[in-house]
Amino acid sequence: MAEGRRRNFTDEEDLALLRQALGDRPFLQPRGGILAKWDELAATLVADASFPRDNLSGKTASSRFDKLVKAHREQSAEAATLSGVSEEESEKTVLLDEIVALLDDYAARTAAAKETEQRKREREEVASLAARR
Repeated sequence: MAEGRRRNFTDEEDLALLRQALGDRPFLQPRGGILAKWDELAATLVADASFPRDNLSGKTASSRFDKLVKAHREQSAEAATLSGVSEEESEKTVLLDEIVALLDDYAARTAAAKETEQRKREREEVASLAARR
């Protein structure tokens, strides 16, 4: 294969990425630290002798992770419309199920915290206006 040629991810690489992402959880990092955490994850994967790629950037790892999660969400939505069909769950599916649950939980907690903060500001503003009168 020619140097610098683009390679598609294999199932083995996807599994390694998902396992490492579930362990490190870079997608749950506070704003500003996400890309650095993805860079650490990519470096960890490349350092692993069983990982087939010689180089991987945090941005590439993050992008591939996002694509896997998006595809899994679409597949889950499609599977939900089919009734009575049992599916075999691969390790990849199990990992993605766990990751999607974590992402959804994190999004819900973040939204609740923002809503609580917004209500607090509104109460303080009302109290401030009442005090000025």
